[in-house]
Amino acid sequence: MKRLNTPFLLVVMLCVLTIEGQVLSSTHIREPIVIDGKLNDSVWQEILQPLPLTQRELYEGRPSTHPTFVGIAHDDKNLYIAVKCLQPREKITAFELARDFNVQLDDVFYILLDTYNDKRNAFVFYTNPVAARGDYQVFDNGKVANFNWNGVWDVKTSIDSTGWNAEFVIPFITLRFEDINGQNPWGLNFERNIRYLREQSLWQGWKRDSRLNLVTNAGQLMLNNLPQSKGFAEVKPYGISGVGGATTASDQLVWQNLFNAGLDINYLFNPSYRLNITVNTDFAQIESDRQQVNLTRFPLFFPELREFFLEGQDFFDMGFGGDRIIPFYTRRIGLDSNYQPIPILAGIRLLGKSSGTTLGALSIQTGRTDAAIPENFSAFSIRRDVGIQSTIGGMSIFRINEQYAHTTTGINFRYSTAQFLGSKNLNVGGAIIGTATTGVPMNHNNVAYRFFLQYPNDKFNVFLSTQRAGEGFEPKVGLMRRRDFNEYFVILNWQPRPNPHGSWKWIRQFIFSPGSITITNINEGNTLQTFEYTILPFGMETRSGESIFLYASRQAEGIFVPFDIFSTITIQPGEYWFTRYSAEVSTFRGRKMWFQSRYSTGGFFHGVRNELALDVNIRTSRFFQFTVQNTYTRSDFDLDGFSVFLTALRMRYAFNPNLFGFILGQYNNATYEYLINYRLQWIPFPGADFFFIANQSLRRAENGQLAINAVNVMGKLIWRFVI
Repeated sequence: MKRLNTPFLLVVMLCVLTIEGQVLSSTHIREPIVIDGKLNDSVWQEILQPLPLTQRELYEGRPSTHPTFVGIAHDDKNLYIAVKCLQPREKITAFELARDFNVQLDDVFYILLDTYNDKRNAFVFYTNPVAARGDYQVFDNGKVANFNWNGVWDVKTSIDSTGWNAEFVIPFITLRFEDINGQNPWGLNFERNIRYLREQSLWQGWKRDSRLNLVTNAGQLMLNNLPQSKGFAEVKPYGISGVGGATTASDQLVWQNLFNAGLDINYLFNPSYRLNITVNTDFAQIESDRQQVNLTRFPLFFPELREFFLEGQDFFDMGFGGDRIIPFYTRRIGLDSNYQPIPILAGIRLLGKSSGTTLGALSIQTGRTDAAIPENFSAFSIRRDVGIQSTIGGMSIFRINEQYAHTTTGINFRYSTAQFLGSKNLNVGGAIIGTATTGVPMNHNNVAYRFFLQYPNDKFNVFLSTQRAGEGFEPKVGLMRRRDFNEYFVILNWQPRPNPHGSWKWIRQFIFSPGSITITNINEGNTLQTFEYTILPFGMETRSGESIFLYASRQAEGIFVPFDIFSTITIQPGEYWFTRYSAEVSTFRGRKMWFQSRYSTGGFFHGVRNELALDVNIRTSRFFQFTVQNTYTRSDFDLDGFSVFLTALRMRYAFNPNLFGFILGQYNNATYEYLINYRLQWIPFPGADFFFIANQSLRRAENGQLAINAVNVMGKLIWRFVI
């Protein structure tokens, strides 16, 4: 063995001491690194060093079972991070290949970058031993995460006799950051999950009351000589071609050719601010919504899936939280009341942050259809960092068309600390918003507010909130599940952990809740609209990953006008009280086959409802996965009843991390409708995508035969240029 000299030992000791603290440095290099996942570049041989990870799960405070090494470098265009994860080869778990894979199934390594070093917001990148890519954005110090964000970056991996290696390359154009006196201090954290041990370890913030997304507990990354690009542009044109058919009133299937083209441009004024321009935006590649049957008198919520609206989502968050009132619901833009597409002619958006001030502005113009008139949607937001973790901000949203002009305007604040009572997390916040429409000026009846207090910690988790919407409050670019109401909500969870060496060592954590209470009243007469008191007398998760939860709830609904809960059932006005019970069981998701189920029974208005939901997931290999999702509901009333059955079969397939897709079939017996959605995605290089999409809607005709409602087959190509 070659003997190490004294200066080399001093350098190694210095590296170890540096990384065991809270500060790492990136090495500036002149030549780009060849990304192949093998870590044989000379730069990695020089700077790769031990990364001391500490367990958060299963055994808090213990060192990670298997050693990890990390190295960080950057050139004028990219940030490079190398990771070496030692582990017995036969214990490596890696089945996922598709983008944004299920992290509960594989060994995973995460990188968190707080590029503004504001201890509030961050980018997270992760991979597994077979180079599947995943990423998301973190906002408000982990309070909110955008898991649908897709950045432009790449990773390669390799597996050898000692474990697995990964090389990340993240272009600076993917990130936003601020130059401070020639230096760039960023927040940085790492997490490694070893699936066969169910072990979760972090570099910083490994306490049970913390987690990776709690940005304030991250360490520091020091970077020098970063590019301060100005006038830097990313151009992404797209083209789409295909055929589509729809059934007319006379049951004739009419076909038409489909062709469209458009353009997205991202222009960087500097690393902190970027301008996005979209022309003739198309969303043909998005996944179909999961079918839902509405058995309530409130509108259903469908999540946003369109990339243009997902990026920068945090800039236009009014801080209202919850799902009772969503002041800015982007699915109001480019979709009509039946969620059919309305053409987006053009849009412009400015996003950025500097000196602790976050700015966002957008304007989108939609076109005319048989069901919609041209409209302009605009928004402006400003948010100021206060102290270490807190914020205060304001936002205005506008909707203008030939019939009216509307605005929703509000202010919000949030106080957060991770040092409450020494080391506990505490969040206090709220928002006040108002609406005004042509002919309906803003007054106290057009105002809504929400205030909350949250104590989100491992042993005790407490949340309290109150909110109110006035009679005239109507956000025309938002979503409201209730109108003219005030609501109070309280939940308390006690989550003890048994001694890992005692007789209950097979239990990871118990969860008990003496109660969660929701009280909703109509403002006029302070009349009860909804009451729900739920207790969790028993809940637990085992160290092997199984879980069980038992619930009991007492509910009340105040009905003021009749509504049809189903085609044959009408709920008449009155006050209805009923009791329900439910149980949830799931198995460890790291296995090749796992399931989760929920059964509930009890009263339902003046009748009885039983509901069973069962999801079964099977991984035959890393290339194919099958998921069956079934929900069956049976409701019986005095003179009638109905059954609702929803089923979905999804097959995910992946040939490699750049070629993957799925087939989704859905059936709904309430409408006798079958939906089939097929998608194949190919990523020629990071930032470019090709989609092949085929969608078909079928219905069962009166004669029992299947008839086509609509069908379309198309291809879409998005190509990225940097100029």
